[in-house]
Amino acid sequence: MFEWIKRLRKEKMPTRKLGSREAGEDAVRLQLSEFAPGIMPFLGLTTYLQLSLYEAAARAVAGAPDLESKEVLARSAGVTLAKHQRLSEELRRRGREPHLVMEPYTPVIDRYIERIDTPDWHQHVLSIYLVGGLFDGFFAALARGIDDNFRTEAIEILVDNSSRDDLNRLLANEIAVDPQLANRLALWGRRLVGDTLLVSREVLSLSEGRTFVASHVEPIFTELIADHSRRMDDLGLTA
Repeated sequence: MFEWIKRLRKEKMPTRKLGSREAGEDAVRLQLSEFAPGIMPFLGLTTYLQLSLYEAAARAVAGAPDLESKEVLARSAGVTLAKHQRLSEELRRRGREPHLVMEPYTPVIDRYIERIDTPDWHQHVLSIYLVGGLFDGFFAALARGIDDNFRTEAIEILVDNSSRDDLNRLLANEIAVDPQLANRLALWGRRLVGDTLLVSREVLSLSEGRTFVASHVEPIFTELIADHSRRMDDLGLTA
């Protein structure tokens, strides 16, 4: 897995639309939406993920070095909490208790959060910025394949990135003040993508419409890595 990630970083991958098939090419090109889980696993995963991201942002507020940083991170935490609440409300509308629906999916998210935990405040903020962007995009793409009338609203909730630009500016300002941060954060960002892809593989294995085959989803992971690299590049970090 990690050797493959390293190889992708070194190679310039051609841009291809997922779902297409090139003449003479054996690999199957798939849309991420084809791996959509059922609506309850989807809601359980996304509701708990947003709660975990909120908790991470709240911890970052407590460790922020100044009031301006606290305000930016509090706003980010508020956006993530609002996503969690809207997803929880949908579960209650369906007559389900959110904590019961989330419970089966807490181990995969908890293990992930534990792996990326760090006492370094700057790395922690970078995690919030990159992981939030990666997973919101990942689950929004999955949602397009859900056969449920909540699909459109789910996508709308997840693509809300109203606080992400603020996090970008916060990190960019910190790097400008201390340019030596860039190398440390670049290394951390490269570690994050590997752990995030491991979680993505577990989520894809929950698909109700298609069997997970690792070789078939490599193009999907290539696009996720490309999105991650663009966010790193925006900060002047080499992904």
